[in-house]
Amino acid sequence: MSKQPILVLALMAAVAAGGCQMGGTKEAPPNPNAPKISRSDPVMTTGRKAVVLSIHMKKEYPDACMLGMTLTNNLDVKVTNLSVRLTAFIRGDVKYDAITRNFTEVKPTEKQYREATFTQIKCSEIDYIGITDPGRCAIGEDMNRFTAAPGDCAKFVDVAVSPHIIVRKTKQPKLEQVAEPPL
Repeated sequence: MSKQPILVLALMAAVAAGGCQMGGTKEAPPNPNAPKISRSDPVMTTGRKAVVLSIHMKKEYPDACMLGMTLTNNLDVKVTNLSVRLTAFIRGDVKYDAITRNFTEVKPTEKQYREATFTQIKCSEIDYIGITDPGRCAIGEDMNRFTAAPGDCAKFVDVAVSPHIIVRKTKQPKLEQVAEPPL
């Protein structure tokens, strides 16, 4: 008896004992912690000359909520810098967390994408996202970080309706003056 058929039989026995299948692979079970992702096309215009902020992606994690947003410049001037603050509101008007994202060097007709992740909260627990203007923008020649105050940049920004989460443009709260206690 030659050694070659014995090697073939031994190899087939090893493959069968190792659990390998001939002719196919077994799929891995789904990961229960994998995020649920929903996407839509970004809204590029609202019908007026403005900068459009569109939330068009949502990733739902077991303990976090990630939102993807695109800023489209429909103005005739370059947006050198624009900061937007996203505030997650829960149970009506309770502020849970706020994240600021910057968009820079967006020329007319161009767009930029950013993501913001709210941690320790599910997307379903967020009632709505409030979009405010922290007053840090440089748009065109006249508006820059020295001339812009909270709320000044908001007049250039339109917030698009999102199919993934409720989004509202909100006003930046005024800073209150705190009196110095007497000595």
